[in-house]
Amino acid sequence: MKNIKKIPLILSILSVLTFFTPVNAEVKVVTSIKPLHSLASYLMDGVGKPDLIVDGYASPHGFSMKPSHAKMLQDADLIFWVGEDLENFLEKPLNSIAKKAEKIELMDIKGLNVLSFRERNIFDEHDDHDDHEGHAKKKKDDHDDHDDHDGHAKKKKDDHDDHDDHEGHAKKKKDDHDDHDDHEGHAKKKKDDHDDHDDHEGHGHGEYDPHIWLDPINAKVILKEMTEHLIENDSKNASTYKSNLDKALKDIDKLTMNVMTELNQSVASIVFHDAYQYFEKRFNVNILGAFTVNTDVMPGAEQLAEIREIIEHENVSCVFSEPQFNPDIIKAVAKDMNIKTGVVDPLGATLNPGKDLYFDLIRNMSSSFKGC
Repeated sequence: MKNIKKIPLILSILSVLTFFTPVNAEVKVVTSIKPLHSLASYLMDGVGKPDLIVDGYASPHGFSMKPSHAKMLQDADLIFWVGEDLENFLEKPLNSIAKKAEKIELMDIKGLNVLSFRERNIFDEHDDHDDHEGHAKKKKDDHDDHDDHDGHAKKKKDDHDDHDDHEGHAKKKKDDHDDHDDHEGHAKKKKDDHDDHDDHEGHGHGEYDPHIWLDPINAKVILKEMTEHLIENDSKNASTYKSNLDKALKDIDKLTMNVMTELNQSVASIVFHDAYQYFEKRFNVNILGAFTVNTDVMPGAEQLAEIREIIEHENVSCVFSEPQFNPDIIKAVAKDMNIKTGVVDPLGATLNPGKDLYFDLIRNMSSSFKGC
């Protein structure tokens, strides 16, 4: 009899537990790169796991998809990617394979702090572009709306006059490449650099640098955007997504403050390629240049000569390689110039995918620059 009386109580407890227990996510999420996968994993913690395309030591520059990746796209409900200027390999498959999925190109979301591409591998003051708060528009539309957007890398009028088709700059891959056969002279002059460098990532780039996640403030904007789409597609777990978002935002604020404190004094350095200006501007890191602005083309003799000159005259303390690319040139220059080498990684190649990766990535970058 006593056991029978307990039944309503037990049912009440089970009802409460069921109400507060997250159910398995009803949405299949695919992310392009590890940092985005980490942010999505944080939001989906407790209800599911997103899929990841560019894993391990791979780079999105020139990435080749496997059949398993095509299957991910085919089954996806939500796909988060940065945009064609980073994951150029995804542009066609997203249209041809991922037909049922909602595709979120994060370069186009509202509220981002977006920076223009730097045109040269030596970062002059005029290359430190103004921030574009609340960019969130199509790159093409932005370019059309602003014929002289930031002077396009702060070029003087004479440089601008040398480019009769400035509106088409960074749009026509083939034409731009044909117009500049002397790629060997890439680092010769500022004007020549501007001409030569329409192919920043192995393809014609748009106006804006796609490495947006390296500014933690942008990561907060991305998290909020992801949360909206997750809730729209999986309303049953809305409370979990919102709770996880609140935790993530607080953790990123804490991360940002810690890194600012750690990098309160930054020495001059040179990086492998120009992927770090978001981190650089957020935390006042003193990066004077990059070995290359195009990861598909190794620096020529004249570029290396410029790098050596900067190292010699600007008291550069470190040169940094990346785990995704061959470090031989950097090691050779460092040995010849007798300066320290380090590794800085914008993608988290050595880190295990998951919710903690983004935070470890930013902390590791901070430690690398501080250790210099």
